[in-house]
Amino acid sequence: MITEVYNLETWNSLLEEAEKGNNMSQLEVAVYYENGIEVNGTEIVNIDETLAYYWTKKAYENGNENALVSYADYLSLGKHCVKNLELAVELYKKAVELGNSQASYNLGVEYRNKQEFETAFEYYKKANQFNKNYEDLTIAKCYYYGIGTQKNRKIALSIFKKIKFPESNQFEVDEANYYAGKIYLEGEVVEKSIEKARYYFELANKDEDHNSANEVLYIIGRTENIK
Repeated sequence: MITEVYNLETWNSLLEEAEKGNNMSQLEVAVYYENGIEVNGTEIVNIDETLAYYWTKKAYENGNENALVSYADYLSLGKHCVKNLELAVELYKKAVELGNSQASYNLGVEYRNKQEFETAFEYYKKANQFNKNYEDLTIAKCYYYGIGTQKNRKIALSIFKKIKFPESNQFEVDEANYYAGKIYLEGEVVEKSIEKARYYFELANKDEDHNSANEVLYIIGRTENIK
């Protein structure tokens, strides 16, 4: 559980522990520098990405397993440090051995960047096994398009349908509903149904912010306009 910082005194106390070598405090300090701290409208800690990297590296060097992925992220991007993909991948793999879902997904992204889609897909699935519902949307799209795995839109549809709140965020839920609508509209692996397609497109565009779903609804019509 992250230490709550609610005034300058608690921040200085946390910083003192980090400077003494407490690797958990070091990682917490890194997170706070990454996001900043504001209490009652007063900035206690300003965002400082350079210091965020510094303390992440310190936490990693002092044996904090939770810092593995964060440090690897910096190395992967070359952000505030010399880019080192080889070491980043090595650290991700180490974190995967510890059951870290974020590391597994990030490793999948690295293999995607190398166009090794099958290996990427395996790491996406492993991330999902570590953390149920983690990156369901990515996996479903791989099945939908046949990227890294054999195309199977029935499996894709079953995954799209289970992507819901609160496990998934607004974007993921809207995208899942949009793709579910597409599958019913295409009618390749399920019986074509304008009605079911409309249902999912309207869910995707509930806040009037999903342009692709909105464009299809313009063609097939909305429930409120159908007599």
